[in-house]
Amino acid sequence: MNQRAIWDAIWSKPGHPEWDPLSEQIYLTLLREYGSPAGLKILEAGSGSGRISLRLACNGASVILVDYSEKAILLAQEAFKAKDCSAEFILADITELPLADQSVDISWNSGVLEHFSTSQQIEVLKEMKRVTKQGGKIISFNPNARCLPYRVGKYVAEITGSWPYGIENPVTTLSAICEKAGIRLEKEYSIALVESLDFLCFVPNSGYVRSAMETF
Repeated sequence: MNQRAIWDAIWSKPGHPEWDPLSEQIYLTLLREYGSPAGLKILEAGSGSGRISLRLACNGASVILVDYSEKAILLAQEAFKAKDCSAEFILADITELPLADQSVDISWNSGVLEHFSTSQQIEVLKEMKRVTKQGGKIISFNPNARCLPYRVGKYVAEITGSWPYGIENPVTTLSAICEKAGIRLEKEYSIALVESLDFLCFVPNSGYVRSAMETF
């Protein structure tokens, strides 16, 4: 199954993904980086369910959601409609964004780049740079290759055939990718260590270990 088919299957599941602690961490980090979203034009490049963009829109941002999964776009549209919130929804590959140069204040994504090859990652970042205004920000959240709970859970899921997300290569740094994309890397830091314990769900009988690690 190719990556697009995998994500179509994921976003075809009944119901809309609920707001969870990881969503909260990502949302708060976005606010930490650019302050209030009110009045900003914000692109989510690889938007999935769009739940974080929906929160940004509810707080005054003008948001654009781009994804190559039609199921993801439909799911996000339903969620926005339920909240009586507006957005621009675009079905497209984020390596070729159908947007004008310097047309957004912020471009960002979460859990996206690791599903692309190195050359594709460079193209995605180049496109995000192209459509972001001078002085704007490009922000990307990615699984950390040094995160032990994530790596253990992913390893067990892959060897048992229960990993649902297809190809996924965690990163230690995006410095080389940013340099090749012509982007000045401003800073990198880690968030959501406690939330990464969720990946231990793939490890049988890991409840005690998770509880101990969470307490620690």
